[in-house]
Amino acid sequence: MNSPQITVLTAVRNGAPYLTETINNIQSQSFEDWEYIVVDDASTDRTKLIVERAMRTDSRIKLIAMAQSMGPYAAANEGLIASHGKYIFRIDADDLSPAHRFCRQLQFMAENPTYRACVSFWTPFSEKGILPRVMKVPERPRVFKWYLLLRSQSIHSSACMEREALVELGGYRPLPLSQDYRLWCDLTRRNWLGVVPEVLSYVRMHEKRQSNEQSGLQHELAMDVLRDHMLALTGELWCRQELELLCACGYSRAVPVSDGLAMLDRWERLWAGDPALDDADRADLHQLARFRKWKLLRSNLSQQPIGAVWSGLKLGIDSLFRPAHVNMAGA
Repeated sequence: MNSPQITVLTAVRNGAPYLTETINNIQSQSFEDWEYIVVDDASTDRTKLIVERAMRTDSRIKLIAMAQSMGPYAAANEGLIASHGKYIFRIDADDLSPAHRFCRQLQFMAENPTYRACVSFWTPFSEKGILPRVMKVPERPRVFKWYLLLRSQSIHSSACMEREALVELGGYRPLPLSQDYRLWCDLTRRNWLGVVPEVLSYVRMHEKRQSNEQSGLQHELAMDVLRDHMLALTGELWCRQELELLCACGYSRAVPVSDGLAMLDRWERLWAGDPALDDADRADLHQLARFRKWKLLRSNLSQQPIGAVWSGLKLGIDSLFRPAHVNMAGA
């Protein structure tokens, strides 16, 4: 029996409310040469029964039932071990994809053989329907690599990866949260990650997901990833206070304007010294720096009294109109 070209992989715990819709969504894909491995991370609801019912009518669907909960990334590693496809397509048990997703990402990988993985833009949805927002990521890989020091805005349910690339990385670290962020960092540092500039993932917004995103543990583990990425890119080991301020700037949280602008200037100096960046990379990063400074100013103006931000406002306006960094590689 020939192996399927792709393995769709979902690691899930207590996903019964949405899993049937996600399975149906995979079955509706226009590309049909797939196996779908669902790793049930010791659910206590009907998750296992839902997968078993789907298996009875579609032999491409497979179940791995964990005896005890190991967390989503350890569970995903079990699915990786059992997979047969050349490519791994991730999807969370509560998310959906347009019917052409698999075809489009396979086409992108065929047209861009230097990449070993790709992600796409995504849009959120809820029980009220698709929200009018497109969540973009930097399209140039070297830009994406540096932007990950500010924020991780990609989404796991848009990921397509060569199976062997994920194996070479050692799979996922078996930690409970934030290891998709680590994956983007690892892939971009190797110049393996491309971006399909289209919406190929619909991400469901609900209370459980939002509570995870806001959890203290998620933030702690994300700070560990940020520290490691910074060290790998620059050789600098930043203290926790510096990392917290950089992250706050990336997510437009209220911080003293002068401190935030100084931190964003420091980030600019770091990427300005990267000889691998070309002029188009630098132009994109400069635009992102201006955008983050504008967001920082707007956030502070809306969340703090005007007197608390006025002293930094002129500095911020001046920095927005500062010329782009020149190509330091030839300086």
